[in-house]
Amino acid sequence: MTMDIFSSSGASLLVLGVQGLFAWALWSLRRAFVRQDEYLLHLQRDTRREAAACRRISALEETLRLTPGNADLAGLHNELSTLRGEIQALNIRISGLDRLLERLEHGLERQEDRLHLIPPARQGAFLRKSGIGADGENH
Repeated sequence: MTMDIFSSSGASLLVLGVQGLFAWALWSLRRAFVRQDEYLLHLQRDTRREAAACRRISALEETLRLTPGNADLAGLHNELSTLRGEIQALNIRISGLDRLLERLEHGLERQEDRLHLIPPARQGAFLRKSGIGADGENH
């Protein structure tokens, strides 16, 4: 009685088990390796990201090139200090002019007060003598 290994039911279960292991191994390898179309899609995404990053870096570099340096900031600081001094000098002059205007205003108010004290008849006579009409025009 010769036993054929491949004719028994145990052998067929063994072959089925080996085929199952082989199918599982192939399925696992499918997860480990990438298909070509997925890889190309990944490369396109990667290229777009890299181009966007390069554009952002270029924009940042251009912005940094346009920002003022330490020498420029020092020059601006010096100019601001000079302007501050000039503004203080102008403030002193303006306050002096304010005092002068207050004195002139005080003198004009005194003149107005004196004109209000002159009787109306004399004002008309004064206007006729000087050649100024009642409406303020010269005759």
